[in-house]
Amino acid sequence: MQGIWNSVEELNVLGFAARTIIVGFMLYITGRFIPHRAGGQYGGFDFTFFWMMGGLIAAPLFDSNINFNNTIIVAITIFITHYLISYLSIKSRTFARVVHGKAEILILKGQIQKKNMLKSLFPIEMLLAQMREIDVSNIAEVDTAILETGGRVSILKKGEYAPVTPKDMNIHIVEGGLPVILVNDGKIIDRNLKSLGYDRKWLKDELLKCGVSDIKSVYLATIDRAGEIYYSMM
Repeated sequence: MQGIWNSVEELNVLGFAARTIIVGFMLYITGRFIPHRAGGQYGGFDFTFFWMMGGLIAAPLFDSNINFNNTIIVAITIFITHYLISYLSIKSRTFARVVHGKAEILILKGQIQKKNMLKSLFPIEMLLAQMREIDVSNIAEVDTAILETGGRVSILKKGEYAPVTPKDMNIHIVEGGLPVILVNDGKIIDRNLKSLGYDRKWLKDELLKCGVSDIKSVYLATIDRAGEIYYSMM
């Protein structure tokens, strides 16, 4: 047990297994309490933190001479430092710009900002590639392009290329909302039916109208805000 935490020349199988479990638990704790942002939204500071923490926490698995107690102390210190910096970034926009940088305008009023492209070391090929990822194939359609701090490019199209919305066409639409699951893997979700004011008889009648006589053969059935029922058979 002593060798699990302290430096040893060689770990036995049980000691290595114990260290693996501890490392897995530490990585879980680290991942559980980091800020909930998507991977593409992490700036250089965040990326460096994750890279350092992953290598630091896993290091005792590859070198038995590393003292686990020191690893835990360093990991906690780095985690607290990252947390404090992230917190201060929320409290102070000035501090956030220092840590995460600021967004750069790459295209303004249809014109490529060469100075900002050079400043950001962002080649035109990468700009065109990210435009294609969001179905913008022609740079002539772009009014503004902004390189966000997370490394992604936000595109604002010119007015004549903007997609038509229901409001433009004076079309009334039902307010959005997540569909409610009524049947999952052949089992009726009674609490969802009750919350909508329906019962099993109503559901069976509605599915019968769709040609479904056996609910147990329904893999998934949902209802949206407009009252439309979707179903998929097993």
